[in-house]
Amino acid sequence: MSISKSYNKQNGVTYVYEVTENYWDKEKKRPQTKRKLIGKIDPTTNEIVPTAKRKKRNEETDNNNYKALYNNAVREIVKKDDILSELKSALLGEQEQLIKIEAEIKERKKVIDGLLRKVKNYG
Repeated sequence: MSISKSYNKQNGVTYVYEVTENYWDKEKKRPQTKRKLIGKIDPTTNEIVPTAKRKKRNEETDNNNYKALYNNAVREIVKKDDILSELKSALLGEQEQLIKIEAEIKERKKVIDGLLRKVKNYG
């Protein structure tokens, strides 16, 4: 096993790898290496700083998170349905009042039209 360095131009960091195997790739027709990241070189001290390992996602916690999100969404939907039903009932009440007012206006218009006819016939 050997150690290799690789400079990344985009972020200006030199990474250090442990090379485990060199082999010829027949498909790509070029040499390949299997390597494992050790860390990166600190530019001020030129020492190797180990990089943190990435954690694997735990499926159980993800499923629990999805269950919690689903339960929260169901609660929100129920709340919004309750608000909608309250608004609908209030709207129906207002529609009934408007229908009553409209009927009263029609009755008053008939009375006024009758009074106007009497005034025209009288005069």
